[in-house]
Amino acid sequence: MLPEGLEASGPPPGAILIVEDNEVNALILRSMLRKRGYDPVVAADGIEGVELSDRHRPRLILMDLQMPRLDGFAAAAEIRRKAGGASPTIVAVTANTAGEIVDACEAAGFACVLTKPIDFEDLIATVRRLLGAA
Repeated sequence: MLPEGLEASGPPPGAILIVEDNEVNALILRSMLRKRGYDPVVAADGIEGVELSDRHRPRLILMDLQMPRLDGFAAAAEIRRKAGGASPTIVAVTANTAGEIVDACEAAGFACVLTKPIDFEDLIATVRRLLGAA
């Protein structure tokens, strides 16, 4: 029997990729998802995010926008290019929700924008909606 609040059957391990350069933010996102039975993979920056996306083929990616080496916009574009028609759903995760950033996310093909600090209920509702879970 699973502890209260965990789903009996969520997506398989690695179905969610977190791409976040801030260790604390990555830990918080990972912990929130694990509370609901998800087992996300974590990448420390955009380049690692592209590599792990290629290796794990996640269904959903939570992508920080501002990272060293390769920002979230460039990482998302590279992931989509490499995946071809089997591109994962990518959610922008940012503290900057100025209108032009939200517009840029929409134009870049992000499914939606989650605002930092991340609200637990918003995160879980977004993940469930985008993964098609009940």
